[in-house]
Amino acid sequence: MKVAMKNPKTGEIKEVKVGFSWTLFLFSGFFGLPLFLRKLHAWGAIFLAFWVVNLIAPAAVPGNEGVGIAVIIFFIFLGLEIFVGIKGNEMTAKNYLENGWVFVEPDSELTKMAKMRWGISI
Repeated sequence: MKVAMKNPKTGEIKEVKVGFSWTLFLFSGFFGLPLFLRKLHAWGAIFLAFWVVNLIAPAAVPGNEGVGIAVIIFFIFLGLEIFVGIKGNEMTAKNYLENGWVFVEPDSELTKMAKMRWGISI
């Protein structure tokens, strides 16, 4: 289920899914691109930084220690991907609201349920 949100300045409408974000879970590891596209720049920067560290750190450390670092980074990446999969749609909706977007149907049952799940009181 998705909740429609509207930018009152431009009239642009976007739908934000309520629940797990498979897009963020599966693809945020690719330079944080889906996060940047959702205007979640801080999270995108975190994923981009981990991507760079993942490329440089194992090669910079000699021997088997580099492999150990790569494994640690992989599990950190996996944990972050699970987190943004769970919380990504909520973060997207809250980011839109902070930037002046409004719910298209603020009194609908679906919007009320989404607000409750996302912890939004407006």
